[in-house]
Amino acid sequence: MRPLLTTAHYSSAEWFETESHALFKRLWILAAIKPMLAKHLDYRTVTIAGIPLVLQNNAGVIRAFANICRHRMARIQNQEFGNRPLVCPYHHWCYDGEGKLQHAHKDPSIFGFSAEGKAGIRLHEFKTAIIGNLVFINLDDDPMPVEQQFDAETIALLESSTAHMDSSFVYTRYECAFNWKTGIENIKDGLHVQCLHKASFPEYFDIGVSGSVPGSSEPTNLARQISLSQATTTGDVVMQDPPKLEWHALVKQLDSKGHYRSIHLFPNVNLMIVDGTSFAIQIYNPLAADKTEMQMMVALTSPINDFPHKPVVLWEHLVSDMKVLKEDIDCLEALQANFAAATSEIIHGAYESAILDFQAAYLTQLDRHEQHKQGIPGL
Repeated sequence: MRPLLTTAHYSSAEWFETESHALFKRLWILAAIKPMLAKHLDYRTVTIAGIPLVLQNNAGVIRAFANICRHRMARIQNQEFGNRPLVCPYHHWCYDGEGKLQHAHKDPSIFGFSAEGKAGIRLHEFKTAIIGNLVFINLDDDPMPVEQQFDAETIALLESSTAHMDSSFVYTRYECAFNWKTGIENIKDGLHVQCLHKASFPEYFDIGVSGSVPGSSEPTNLARQISLSQATTTGDVVMQDPPKLEWHALVKQLDSKGHYRSIHLFPNVNLMIVDGTSFAIQIYNPLAADKTEMQMMVALTSPINDFPHKPVVLWEHLVSDMKVLKEDIDCLEALQANFAAATSEIIHGAYESAILDFQAAYLTQLDRHEQHKQGIPGL
């Protein structure tokens, strides 16, 4: 089968700009997990669609602001994680938990603001939505209801499962030379596990692959419109006789025990629940047409009784995951280099229907964004 996307969709700066507006400045994007923002004044910085953001806990309320001081546009929080008030290090402009300017300096007369003038100065705030332990952000000035993007079943699954996420976690990120969409398509491709990861993927994962549509040279999903709620999918793999690890008895076991459950949150997240005892989250954050920030988070389910060697368990979990992920990164970076030199079309096999569904959902959202720009009602 022919794919719905061409090599230009993965390598063109123009396409990247289009999708930044149509997807990442319009949809609900996973930006953090609540354990990152557990305490008063905890913050997390991230850049989405080119906009530097800071998510900050203020007295238990998590808000998201542009991480840009209103004075001279300096960064307010300079580290990826930390615990400090919203005080710009450049000239000490200080903002409260709602993003309002509290004072511009210890000597306010330096700036000469009237009380009315100061009251109108605040950081640009963006809407957040919290589902279970997941923190989403929407960059649109008039964001859609989160229920429009994720249906009731998905929201209930995320709430019921991630509510049991432990407060301890490990996190890493890599800047990778591939387009974010190839990362998402890679996780929807079960066959590559049997091939690329034959030596590194645990044998107890029984990942079956079969063709679900007739082979054809035509792009069979081209006319198909896939809604946002349909674009998020869930997969489940039975784990055949997985090892019984000592720490499993020390944490809560979810109803997915014995399974490898993956939830592909459109557009750019893969959330995995492994054997009902741990979470692994991959975020493919686009930086450019050929550059992706690959974020990886690992957490256990909540402990029945806390245990001192939890950091070791988390670290070993992350190392195991990253061994497999490094093989993906090397392959996808080589693939990206070939897009620019491609002299023929991409070919898909019948088993890759999930990839075509993702591509159809992607094109549907780009098309709806274009119609919205033209003022076509009913979207």
